Amino acid sequence: MKGNFSAFWDSTTKEFLLLGRSMGGFFSQISLSLCLLFIFYSSIEVNESLQERSVRGIKWAILVILNFVLIGQSLWEEREEGGWYASLGRKPLAILYFAKCLVIWLSTVIINGMVSLLLCLFFQKANVDRFLSEWMFANLGSLSLVFLGVTLGLLSEASRMKEIILPLLQLPFSIPLFLFGMEAETRFYQEVEFYLPSVGILLFFAIFYGSLGVLFLEVLQKDS
Repeated sequence: MKGNFSAFWDSTTKEFLLLGRSMGGFFSQISLSLCLLFIFYSSIEVNESLQERSVRGIKWAILVILNFVLIGQSLWEEREEGGWYASLGRKPLAILYFAKCLVIWLSTVIINGMVSLLLCLFFQKANVDRFLSEWMFANLGSLSLVFLGVTLGLLSEASRMKEIILPLLQLPFSIPLFLFGMEAETRFYQEVEFYLPSVGILLFFAIFYGSLGVLFLEVLQKDS
């Protein structure tokens, strides 16, 4: 037990260092999020107030783009260093997988809070009182996207066209989460009390993609 915790801690520390080195890392994602918000605000909101559902759609679109770029950066940096394959012989695969997912997800949690707050401040139909719930749904959606992206990114390592295969694999699986997640969040605000199924469906996606990732990577390790 102690050995697994030590291996997980070492892997998590390594992932934080990789994230900081990857093409600007964390701060590049903040800049990307701000640019996307500015584009939507200056092109639409200035002239016509967006509906609440449209503002929520902008948030989910930013989530998908943000997670895709952040995962791609982390995988690219690790591929250049050869860290993933070097660690496979010394640490369990599940520990490496969940350590990478945890670090990327914690980074998105911070950026999700910033995006949710700015949406509430700059878009008229967004409600500041709903900031915490907006942030909660964004974090649940990011958790599923991280599991999905890391899984597909590591699977695409076996291909020579890594940069092309990843978006081709990730986007089709992200669309159901985008649609169901946005609809679940909309349904959540239509209910008087806490609507548990809205949270449950996003938790289901996170558990499903996380379990599928471990299964796929175990099969990939046995074949290698």
